[in-house]
Amino acid sequence: MTLLFTQAPLLFIDAVQQSGIQYVARQIHLAAWEQALLKTHYITVNYSNALIDFYLAYQNGQDLECVDISFILEYENQPCAVWPLSLSLSNNRLIIASHGLPILPPLFVQGVSAKLQKKLVKKCQHLLIEFCQTADISTWQSAELFSGFSEQGLSQWHLQAMALGLEVRLAYDMFIDLSCDLAQIKSAFRKSYKSLIHSGLRLWDVSVMAQEDTDIWDEFHALHVEVAGQETRCAASWQVQHQAIIEGNAFLVILRDEQGTMVGGGFFSTTRDEASYGVGVYQRALFDKPLGHVVQYRAIEEMQRRGLRWYKVGEMAYPVADYTAKEQSIAYFKQGFASHVFPKYRLFYTA
Repeated sequence: MTLLFTQAPLLFIDAVQQSGIQYVARQIHLAAWEQALLKTHYITVNYSNALIDFYLAYQNGQDLECVDISFILEYENQPCAVWPLSLSLSNNRLIIASHGLPILPPLFVQGVSAKLQKKLVKKCQHLLIEFCQTADISTWQSAELFSGFSEQGLSQWHLQAMALGLEVRLAYDMFIDLSCDLAQIKSAFRKSYKSLIHSGLRLWDVSVMAQEDTDIWDEFHALHVEVAGQETRCAASWQVQHQAIIEGNAFLVILRDEQGTMVGGGFFSTTRDEASYGVGVYQRALFDKPLGHVVQYRAIEEMQRRGLRWYKVGEMAYPVADYTAKEQSIAYFKQGFASHVFPKYRLFYTA
């Protein structure tokens, strides 16, 4: 670990204090972060404690330096917003981001006035610029995620970023509106998927793990290692995901054959409002069978049972953008389930 990276979190805390922002560090007050999230209009999975903890465990398990610098913004000693941020070191270069994603904007609790939001957003963006100058970070990226409104205008984060001269690029995220009934959701699937789901439900024994079960979780982990041909991530990252299931913030869909052998499964992260697809694994010898289609369908049933509002299927990958053939193939599979595609604005800052 370089001296700069050792000092960086302290430099960031100093920058926050100099900005005049009242704050509480997430890692010191995990419960306060969770309570603030519950006061927001829409809880995106990427703002959740569970997903932040997973990313940190995964990165540090890969021997990649990563620290959490997320904090709760306060005003008059009341929580106003949560802001997920991380510092990492890649090729001796310091990176500020939001746990594997471009920097996400602060997520405000309901009831915070537009005037106060504008004021705090301005402080946060200037904080980023000041810190990056101090830490010799010449560029950073930001992105705005879908926030539960199918029709929403540009946010203060976006407008003020444009005033600072940030470059804007466009990406797309695919979603399923879970407020529709299941038959309506299924009717929007790609035509070929409907028969595959029907035959897969007859072929496999499908179940959902939604509470602590070490034996099943270890079985899923072992299947992942078998299919990958090696252990691809640290034990701590698997433990964090199992804990998310135990705490009701995730679930696992499992497929078994007639002999009771696990042949596939998919892990899904959830909040009060949203779900996202985490990791899936399937026996390679059975790739000609309907596996992933059935997992997605059963997961959607579970999401609706939980009363979630939207399922974030994944990012759309298209030929004109910088996506690999594999990424385009995966995105094409997911797009066959999506009911909506929403724009995702990426903002680029260069000193």
